Amino acid sequence: MPRTVRQCIVDALEELGEDDFRSFKANLRELKTMQGFRNIPWGKLEKADKLNTAKLMVDYYREGNAGEIAKQILRDGSQQDTADALAKELQMASQTSARCPDLTQASQTSARCPDLTQEKNPVDKYFTRIVQGFNSVDSVLDELLAAGVLTGEHYGTIRAKATKQERMRELLTIIRGQGSEAKTKLWEAMVEADPYFTKNLTSE
Repeated sequence: MPRTVRQCIVDALEELGEDDFRSFKANLRELKTMQGFRNIPWGKLEKADKLNTAKLMVDYYREGNAGEIAKQILRDGSQQDTADALAKELQMASQTSARCPDLTQASQTSARCPDLTQEKNPVDKYFTRIVQGFNSVDSVLDELLAAGVLTGEHYGTIRAKATKQERMRELLTIIRGQGSEAKTKLWEAMVEADPYFTKNLTSE
């Protein structure tokens, strides 16, 4: 199983002493917000341990950004060796992931989401049919916003679309640009919201 960005960040944070880890979180708090994202609330970050800090980074900034942010904060905090080690870990994880799709937690979700064990995520595989036939988009939006998968800006953009089909298309487009973990969370939310539709979709 390929290593995830979150695991790579956890390994890097484990190299930090308590003082350096507190400095890391303080610098993360002051991070300039990227367009389309929001900073991790200090109420969540302040008491987070290293594992939860890495999880928050991936949840709020997505896999594609979290690793780069961690490297930059480490370098800014004079942790160059740790930053270099993280860069190598992320590169190896990326190369491995290209050969072997990330199946994190697949064993826990395979009973409800059988296609998650296939090479192509159902969000990609059934894109057109999901846009045309999935009707519970509003409840899925609420779930993804609460889970931190969508930002408030994304949520507002999607909700402004006139029809369910347009909202679903916009949602799929945003999620597909955020990587495999976001697509998996979307699919799980869809299964929860409309198990009949998703079961029929994957059984055909």
